[in-house]
Amino acid sequence: MFQMTAGLSIGVLSLHYWQSLPDYKWFITAMIIGGAIFFCLRINLFLAIAIGGLWAWVTAVDYSKAVNSLPHERGNITIVGEVRSLINHNILDKRFIFVAESVKERDLLRKDAIRLLLDWPAVTDLKQGQRYQLDIRVRRPNGRANAAGFDAERYAVGSGIHGTGTVIAGTLLSQNGTMSLRQRWFDRAVQQTDGFTYRAYLLALGFGERDGLDQDDWSILRDSGLAHLMAISGLHIGLVVVIGWGIGSRVRGALPESGYWLWLPFWLALLLAYGYAWLAGFSIPTQRALLTSVLCLLMIRCGVVWSGLQLWSVILASCLILNPLASYSAGLWLSFGAVLVLYLANTGGIRRRKQAEQVRVPWRETVRVYVLLQLALLGLMLPLQWVWFGGISLAAPLINLLAVPWVSLVTVPCVLLAVVTITVPGLSGVFWQLADWSLHPVIALASLAEGAWWPLSESLFIVLLAMVTGIVLCWLLPWRRFLSLQVSLVLALWGVSDWNKSQTLDPDSWQVDMLDVGHGLAILIQRQGRAVLYDTGNSWPGGSMALSVIEPVLRRQGIRHLDGLILSHADADHAGGTSDVTARLNPAWLRSSDKREGFAPCVRGRLWHWQGLTFKVLWPPKRVTKAANPHSCVIQVSDQWLNPESDTSLLLTGDIDAISELLLARLEPDLKADILLVPHHGSNSSSTQTWLDSLQATYALVSAGKYSPWALPAEQVKHRYLMQGLHWLETAEDGQVSMRIEQGEVVVTRYRKDSQRHWYQPLFRP
Repeated sequence: MFQMTAGLSIGVLSLHYWQSLPDYKWFITAMIIGGAIFFCLRINLFLAIAIGGLWAWVTAVDYSKAVNSLPHERGNITIVGEVRSLINHNILDKRFIFVAESVKERDLLRKDAIRLLLDWPAVTDLKQGQRYQLDIRVRRPNGRANAAGFDAERYAVGSGIHGTGTVIAGTLLSQNGTMSLRQRWFDRAVQQTDGFTYRAYLLALGFGERDGLDQDDWSILRDSGLAHLMAISGLHIGLVVVIGWGIGSRVRGALPESGYWLWLPFWLALLLAYGYAWLAGFSIPTQRALLTSVLCLLMIRCGVVWSGLQLWSVILASCLILNPLASYSAGLWLSFGAVLVLYLANTGGIRRRKQAEQVRVPWRETVRVYVLLQLALLGLMLPLQWVWFGGISLAAPLINLLAVPWVSLVTVPCVLLAVVTITVPGLSGVFWQLADWSLHPVIALASLAEGAWWPLSESLFIVLLAMVTGIVLCWLLPWRRFLSLQVSLVLALWGVSDWNKSQTLDPDSWQVDMLDVGHGLAILIQRQGRAVLYDTGNSWPGGSMALSVIEPVLRRQGIRHLDGLILSHADADHAGGTSDVTARLNPAWLRSSDKREGFAPCVRGRLWHWQGLTFKVLWPPKRVTKAANPHSCVIQVSDQWLNPESDTSLLLTGDIDAISELLLARLEPDLKADILLVPHHGSNSSSTQTWLDSLQATYALVSAGKYSPWALPAEQVKHRYLMQGLHWLETAEDGQVSMRIEQGEVVVTRYRKDSQRHWYQPLFRP
């Protein structure tokens, strides 16, 4: 069985290594070969891998067909379908999941139903379960491609979302405004928790709806390691199963002996688990927990005994077969990773000792095991935490040690009782109030962990992975028999550490990163592990490009603070994230072309040196109260001091217009730039032919959004650059562009085309 489940899992997970979808003939051939090996050698691993890969291919092809039914570029279509998201009109986010059953009068088969993430800012009465005819402006999923940060395209695949769009107009088709029972209960819960301090947390625990949590809430949960706790997770489903089984066993014991009541604990536990999963909308984590509960309950009831690893592998394979694309979501890896760590910890000896070995006070033994398990989770989950979140909370073990039992045994039961009695507002309100009060000490404790999040650089990942692997092997294997293995691991770790050091030691080089921030601008200049930022990208209520892109990229590279911040001008797409950058990245010095408190002037004539690079300000001639496009701070960055024989220069231009270009050309007739930031995102208002002829640049960098409403860059401007023979590098098509410069040599990396190769990317960007 283990070979079969392992093979199915490997086959499904091979999907992550496909750069394109292969022809089905490859899987037929693999199944024939695997079948031959099975019949000859009785090894079913290869046959299972082929079957798993074939099923993953079928799922990926089905997803691709649904995506291909949408236009490549943004277009208007009419759809009919059903609202699937819980709607909370008390929050600013108006996005919701809509499943389309017909498109332009064409009925879709059930398996072809299109799942869309839509935005309808003007709607006021949308509810889950309602059927609508919608006129929408739709596009395929598209996200920013950077070295770190949120991957919207991978999220779309993992969530089964085929497209995104905006509703232009809609007509309600449901009679009498029909909505789902879950939405009715949710609306009552929203009303009954009005004015509660931790209303958003209560709704997350009761209905799995976390859209009400703001940026500050997420920061608290991240720093404290409690994000997994404030939702309907596998832990809470398991708690409900235990409660249901216990109640069923007691009721069965009180009833007369009869075969009719034999399965009462099983069915009651399953019913409660199913109900709690229904409250969460059968999200992927609750589906896994429900499947695990059913299997474990059946084993208990039927007296079947499996090892922990067998059970884990069967459930993993089952979840992957049910939804192969779920492997693109963090939840699957974190939940199964945590369970595997607990199994390894138990195998390694972290468990309650036998009665003869126990200390005199039994609760101390429980605390000992509990603390060791938290430490094991902290250490062994480190690689997964880094892959998905770029770091780990050092305070998580202590916070979880205290918060998990309290929330599980006090808060969650109160929330469940509040939901069960939701039709009796007076009684339900009492339980909601108790649950809210119970969260006060939890959030207060979590707030103490502010700043405990430890971002880990990319250079440390291989070392950390090797260390975790070595710890597990040395922990589980007899060390006396495997002394040579441990010595080899120590040497390997030492070698990997030296390898990482050799990769980062490059004294003559420097790097320019044009980050993919959509319509806006953010450019990092790095050398010797230090960085300067030119512009911050845009911001929005509750977030900014500084938080979602700039900070994660810097943290990934091991940089925690900026040496400097330069603002070209005051437009929101260039300076919107200033407050977040100054608060989170603490730049040592600040410069701008307008009058800002704490900022030094960035005007013509200013010159400074940083890490061997020369920063020379060429424009504007004087400082203004509020800098508009023509007042953008233009800076020439040169490495002439580092490489006097083959220097390279970068020209940062902000959003200067044609008049500014002409004036600057007169002031600097000998100005040259190897790397040119295309002014104003490639707008027709800039990039005159005279300007380009004088610069004699080699590379043209343009920061633009794929679906920008301003349709930038302009085609004729792009054509002008291409006719000059420049290498055109655009974030809308290439993602983050990194240029490593050393002694006149420029090595370009385009993160969308050079660093990311997945089968689903051509679907989103042909």
